[in-house]
Amino acid sequence: MKVVSLFAGCGGLDLGFEKAGFEVIWANEFDKTIHATYRLNHPKTELNTSDIRNLSAKDVPDCDGIIGGPPCQSWSLGGKCLGIEDERGKLVYDYIRIVMEKKPKFFVMENVPGMITSKHIKAFNEFLDLFRNAGYRIRYELMNAADYKIPQDRLRVIIVGIRDDLDVEYLFPTKLDSNPVTLFQAIGDLKDTPVPYTNEQVCPDKSPIPNHDYYKAPFDKKFMARNRVRSWDELSFTIQAQAKNEPLHPQAPKMEYVLPDKRVFVKGKEQLYRRLSVRECARIQTFPDSFKFIYNNVVEGYKMVGNAVPPRLAYHIALSIDKCFSVLTSFAKGRSLTLVGFVKSDADFTIIRDKGIYYIRGGNRPGAVQYGQLCKPIKWLLLHRNGRIELFELLNGNAEKCSRVDLARVGFKPKGDEYWLFRIKSEVKDSALISTIIEQIKTLKHYPQFIIVEK
Repeated sequence: MKVVSLFAGCGGLDLGFEKAGFEVIWANEFDKTIHATYRLNHPKTELNTSDIRNLSAKDVPDCDGIIGGPPCQSWSLGGKCLGIEDERGKLVYDYIRIVMEKKPKFFVMENVPGMITSKHIKAFNEFLDLFRNAGYRIRYELMNAADYKIPQDRLRVIIVGIRDDLDVEYLFPTKLDSNPVTLFQAIGDLKDTPVPYTNEQVCPDKSPIPNHDYYKAPFDKKFMARNRVRSWDELSFTIQAQAKNEPLHPQAPKMEYVLPDKRVFVKGKEQLYRRLSVRECARIQTFPDSFKFIYNNVVEGYKMVGNAVPPRLAYHIALSIDKCFSVLTSFAKGRSLTLVGFVKSDADFTIIRDKGIYYIRGGNRPGAVQYGQLCKPIKWLLLHRNGRIELFELLNGNAEKCSRVDLARVGFKPKGDEYWLFRIKSEVKDSALISTIIEQIKTLKHYPQFIIVEK
């Protein structure tokens, strides 16, 4: 699907959508210090540099989706928190205006948690109502980037809208069921000492690692009010857009407590305390090393990186959107949907065959299937266990909600509370169809739970 990006910044959100298979055809970013970086890293995207307040619908190409994060400073708890009383806060209305005028199939809007605090919840609900009145079904969620294998605690509000006339139910991606990524895994291999800068012009040739520069200005009283060091085996603090507020490198010991609003560096180890470099921050944000940031002042580099949506978070959001639309598209083309499942034991395989039922995980748990992924009937069920593969045709293809008690009655031993149940019509011995499904699975990069087959 074709996507337009508003308030694109350096393109972290765009990069994630591109990795998920979307085509970002056009982007708008007004800040001239970012233009060179965006063009370098997104050569196939047309960059528009106008003030968004001067853009009309005819200036924006037709698209399937609109993505973007209006300026967050007005909503940030670390700032003055003026909301729509600030001119930057009012730019949310321009994002809404363009969505209303272009009427894409979907939109994604990102912002900081301050947007849903008690001080701003009235304005936030007004934004949601404007989207609803424009013809969109709205879902929003406070997502933590750390839940998606991103090495930092980073909370962000994500709003997703799907156009009312489309038979699509959207649900956010479930949290990944895996250990978090640590600072050591993210930046432990960057052994070279970064180049220090304050306000002088950056010289890219000084470091063999692109953007391995750090801000060396003094630490102010506000910065020293709390610990700013996370250890190698921990997640990073949130990567900031202001250079002076960046977290400190994990080579240093944690700052010592003096008073509730005062910390100090450990005596004798003061030389270990430095801010993370721009490249280290980019790594923590999940930008690949191939993504180069162009800036004259190191402060501009931090600003680009810190304001960006982590590309890996954007990727998972994009996949969830693609998944909900793929079910609709598959049936529009007359194809069949197959549910691919793994059976834990031979005993479960016997119950499935004898009772004619199969269940999958539901609820808001890692790996759970959400209702939006089940909004169309599923025709085939392909099960496998230790090389054994069997194909079944489902009775009606519709999922039924069931509980642990319901499943225990027929002999299963589930550990959770919420599940989806499917009823089996008959076993299928069509070897050609089985081969078709298996071959399609082999062509995919990630093992799927649902796939589309031509038959």
